Amino acid sequence: MDHNDILKDLHAQIQESSLVRCADDIQIGDIVYVEMDRNDGLVLVDGYDTRLKYIVVAGSKSDKKEFAVVLINSEADFSDDPDWRKEQYFLKCSDYADILEHDSWIDCTDPKILSLRKMKAKKAHKKGKLTELDLMNIMHVLKNSDFIDERTKKIYHLV
Repeated sequence: MDHNDILKDLHAQIQESSLVRCADDIQIGDIVYVEMDRNDGLVLVDGYDTRLKYIVVAGSKSDKKEFAVVLINSEADFSDDPDWRKEQYFLKCSDYADILEHDSWIDCTDPKILSLRKMKAKKAHKKGKLTELDLMNIMHVLKNSDFIDERTKKIYHLV
């Protein structure tokens, strides 16, 4: 086996070890890379049917079969509504250098619901975890959000 084959094998082992396989693999604050589509609540443009997205696990049902996740976006939503804008949480690339290529934002206005089954089927990969400070701040924004209904907050333990 030459040097390139060894590197390919190592890369495949790392990819395999980061796969989401069961509910115990997923924790609040995990950053996950997964393919999403319109059925997940994404607004897709430019002819795309799916997009690979970084998401943050924000909550789960008690049985951990469904998760409330928020999207990491490369651009903030530049809505003129100040209430909307304050729920776009800034992430510094330097805090997530192994994951992000540039500063990004978490959209806390509209958590998406993903099932464990879909994450497994789409071969979702855990990429890291939010810092404790970012996680605390995100959870505060979600808990106090006027954009998220109280029922969703209770079901996914966002309160």
